[in-house]
Amino acid sequence: MKSSSYINVWLFQTMLFVLFILGTISDSFSEETNLKINILNLDKPGVLYFSVCQDKEGFERTVNESEEKNCIRASEEINPQNAQTNMKLPFGEYAITLFVDFNGNKKIDKNFLGIPKEPYGFSNNVIGNMSAPTFDQAKFVFLGPTTQNIKLRIGIPKKD
Repeated sequence: MKSSSYINVWLFQTMLFVLFILGTISDSFSEETNLKINILNLDKPGVLYFSVCQDKEGFERTVNESEEKNCIRASEEINPQNAQTNMKLPFGEYAITLFVDFNGNKKIDKNFLGIPKEPYGFSNNVIGNMSAPTFDQAKFVFLGPTTQNIKLRIGIPKKD
């Protein structure tokens, strides 16, 4: 009689251990993980406005400063000593557009020709040809912890 109760206790403990291990493993294979965005060339504090978009239409609309449901939009204060942001995202394809607002008007300032006067950037550090890059140029595949190092530019972009 005692041996069957020992076996039951052992089975119960083994099942708890297996459930614990499975729970730990499933968290490590989660379909959501961290995206880190490092902002390069920031020379003074400002407010970082960025959009992380999942499709072409959302990316093109957010580049033109409109709200888009397929994009995650956020803003936060940023300074040269801590020029980065982090966010959790589900796996997929994304493209990032961002700018730094120095004067607090919550939009990217442009000159009379429409050329940006405040710093901006895109994922993969792509530049367009006299316009913003396309979604296909800026997109990246996100399947695990990822870092995007985005170089800020002002004015008409020049090839590096």
